[in-house]
Amino acid sequence: MLSESPVWRIKYLPITLNEICGRKDIKERLKGLINDRNFPHLLFVGSKSIGKTTIADLFSKAFLGRFYDANSKIVYANVPLTNEETKQARLESYISTNKIGSLAGKKITTPAFIRVKIKPFVQLKVLGDVPFKILIVKDFDSLGSNQQAFRRLMEIYGTNCRMILITTKVSKIIDPIMSRCQVFLISQVNYHSFEELISTIAEKEALKIDKDTIRTLYEITAGTLSNAIDLLQICSISGNNIDVDKLYENFSNSKNDMIKSLLIMCFKGDFRKARELSRKIQSSYKFTSQEMFQIMLNELAKLPFSTYSRMKLINLLAEADFRAIDGRDTDIQISNLLAKICQFSEVL
Repeated sequence: MLSESPVWRIKYLPITLNEICGRKDIKERLKGLINDRNFPHLLFVGSKSIGKTTIADLFSKAFLGRFYDANSKIVYANVPLTNEETKQARLESYISTNKIGSLAGKKITTPAFIRVKIKPFVQLKVLGDVPFKILIVKDFDSLGSNQQAFRRLMEIYGTNCRMILITTKVSKIIDPIMSRCQVFLISQVNYHSFEELISTIAEKEALKIDKDTIRTLYEITAGTLSNAIDLLQICSISGNNIDVDKLYENFSNSKNDMIKSLLIMCFKGDFRKARELSRKIQSSYKFTSQEMFQIMLNELAKLPFSTYSRMKLINLLAEADFRAIDGRDTDIQISNLLAKICQFSEVL
């Protein structure tokens, strides 16, 4: 579990399936698949930063053994294609009339993401003494309507490559995909396992932390190990004695810094990145729209704006807060505000 990284969440990252904190039932199910040397396509469902990708990757390493590097791949469905990949997709989207065969002169309708990032891997034959390759697709729900094309790929290349699909939003996965996958629900780690890991880290890092403080750490981070370890490391900077007051102080500062970064993204006019960060903040800290607006207001007071700009931004916040009282979707209300701030940034 130990590495030389100065970042604790990496330093204490598990390197085998057995080292995963808690989740005994999940590990037993996965070990059963490894012993059988066979498994269907899998769907891992759970909240952000809960450990889905880590578990999937360690399972792949255990299943493939020394052939892991040649037969595994992780792709991120929510990451746009690079300029080079987009160019490649355009070149491959049309089969020249000079080619021989029934497809000559036809346009290929397979989505660019699947054509460029998925097909080249799943089409290659397995290397080594393993039954099939393993492809991990993170944020699979981001494919949207392209899931139908992915379903066809699962059917065609399923004997050569098994897919492990990862999502936080199972409601956005189409039924034909769901019916082809064995579902694993990855929930937060139980408190006993959490306490055991945090106590181990505290001992190795010479920290003093009592059980009540560990319980508070579990509650404010919702049992998310990566967030808890990050917060523990931040607290350790100001001394080895970790108490509840220090946890809350640094937890609050961390939240405020993220929302400050969110506002700065808006002032740069980058709505897409601002909305992504906003969703990450909401997922990590479980804010209501009113709570986010209040912290935004506090952070705006610290930024160097003219009186007119400050008044305009406060008015936008006040309007958004008023609408949010009757609003049903927090994400829509906050996204609407971010869009208006991005628009206003053009005249700043």
